[in-house]
Amino acid sequence: MDNNLDNKMYLLYHMYEYGEDEYEEIKFLGIYSSEQEASNAMERYYKLPGFKEYPKEFFIIDDHVVNEDTYWKEGFVNTADLDEDFEILTECFNKWLGINKNPRESWDNNRYYNLLCKVNEVMYKIKDIRELAEHIQKAWSIWIDDNTKSFDDYIEIASTIISKKFYNKYT
Repeated sequence: MDNNLDNKMYLLYHMYEYGEDEYEEIKFLGIYSSEQEASNAMERYYKLPGFKEYPKEFFIIDDHVVNEDTYWKEGFVNTADLDEDFEILTECFNKWLGINKNPRESWDNNRYYNLLCKVNEVMYKIKDIRELAEHIQKAWSIWIDDNTKSFDDYIEIASTIISKKFYNKYT
């Protein structure tokens, strides 16, 4: 790698967002042995049709160390799987509360949705029923205006959630 003692390479991208939903358009332009070479390439690209319509800030030079794992060292989770888990969590709560709605209909209630989000934050980490029940009880007191539940009620829903073994899914 051309006098590059730190074993780095420099990736050049052009990136911008467009549309109401802010779609991201990324063009990979090249890999260079130095930041200067990447900058030179950026100047060449900047003169071309399309590229010259955008400010230079839309070009990105990203350095990477060669032969080093950089990203995703712990794997990844498919967002569709996470969405499905949230639906399962909602179904657990709906059954526990006697709510006869599908998950998406249930999410129309913002306070209920926020409660589910607070439980979702920890359901992958907590294996202990009592600990999860305490977390649910705390979230319940913040988001739901109802103090009729006993701690045994929270143990019941915590037990149901733990039986789904969310905490094992992504480890």
